[in-house]
Amino acid sequence: MAGLAGARKIGLQPKRRTVIVFDAPAGLDMAAFPIAADCSEQFYFKPESGRVLASPADETPVEPQDVQPEEIDIALVVDRVEQASTLRVERIVRRWAGLRSFVKDKNPVVGFAPDAPGFFWLAGQGGYGIQTSYAMGLTAASLATGRGLPDAVKSYGLTESDLGPQRLWA
Repeated sequence: MAGLAGARKIGLQPKRRTVIVFDAPAGLDMAAFPIAADCSEQFYFKPESGRVLASPADETPVEPQDVQPEEIDIALVVDRVEQASTLRVERIVRRWAGLRSFVKDKNPVVGFAPDAPGFFWLAGQGGYGIQTSYAMGLTAASLATGRGLPDAVKSYGLTESDLGPQRLWA
């Protein structure tokens, strides 16, 4: 779409993320558990509808496609969860992979393209689209209507140039 509008590319790169869901141990109420992740972002797991959702936190660059989970990534997440916790993956209930889009600094891109009048970027949320949707929605609406960054976003020290596409061409 950006190319059709005459906007310079921002270097979006799709990356595969693998996820599995497995049964929680009998008698364990997973709803009481928080998300757990290691400091080097090699995996995470969290409650999911009475079960456990886990991922090796993979970010494998791929061409845009209908991605499928790789067996090695499934084996990695099972091993990492079992090594780091008392959870045991007895049976995988569901497995899938999805695409997450990133730019080189791994931060969202929000703002007008300086080289394509009227073209507005809201891209590159990576794996944080749901978690940041409220703030990104407020930010996008405010910037698109010429009101600048919302105060709630500015309070974190962010500027329009921190989020805009121009930062990616420097």
